[in-house]
Amino acid sequence: MSNIELAYSLQHNLDLIKENKKVLKDGSHIYFLKKLKKEFDDKKKEYISKRKTLETIKKGYEDISEKIKNHKKEIDEKEFDLYNKVGSDLNAIDKLEKSIQKGEQELKKLEDDAMELLEQEEKINLVIENLRLELINVKNNFYDYKDKSSKKMDEADSNIKLFEKEIENVKKDIPKYMLDEIEKILKYNDCAVAKLVGTVCEGCKMKVSAMTMDSICRGVEIVHCDNCGRILYYDSEGLGKKSKKSKLKR
Repeated sequence: MSNIELAYSLQHNLDLIKENKKVLKDGSHIYFLKKLKKEFDDKKKEYISKRKTLETIKKGYEDISEKIKNHKKEIDEKEFDLYNKVGSDLNAIDKLEKSIQKGEQELKKLEDDAMELLEQEEKINLVIENLRLELINVKNNFYDYKDKSSKKMDEADSNIKLFEKEIENVKKDIPKYMLDEIEKILKYNDCAVAKLVGTVCEGCKMKVSAMTMDSICRGVEIVHCDNCGRILYYDSEGLGKKSKKSKLKR
């Protein structure tokens, strides 16, 4: 590799380290995990609340069932008295019939209330089951995302160590004068070496001057972009071919 190719390789590895450090510093995964945890906690609270509501409904149904049982017993006892004890006492008969009628109305009301509670229980059970499934889903998403994020962070950390080692190896082959120039630029710019694409510096996206292109075509080793000051990395073979073509045209 030529010196300028080594310099560009060094810069490329610095760029890769920068990208991987962004991954380590990026807090979006923490934000998303917190969001999932809050969603889980909210649904858990709702789940617990619905479970309590269900217990209240069940207790209400048990109480009404006991009242229905007692009302039926009272009606049965009054009907027994009506047909077996009062005889021909019209006043007693009328009193018992009215009492039985009232008891039956109250019993009907209790049975309607019990049916309504059963319907509520069925609905709340459906809500609870849906919440249970949602909790499982959110929990699985949380741990799945946490696992992927952890692997991503570990990979970024490993990459940084790998690229740092590669930089140290590349530095050994770069001449001191070029390395000093690179480090000088890196003090005020995080990119010291930029690729020249045609006549445009990839670092600042600006077209370089004809004088700069002339220096490149003459094979000057270190050529700076006259716009941003970065060292320009270029394809010397490609420029050589272009130069030959331009001479043939002349």
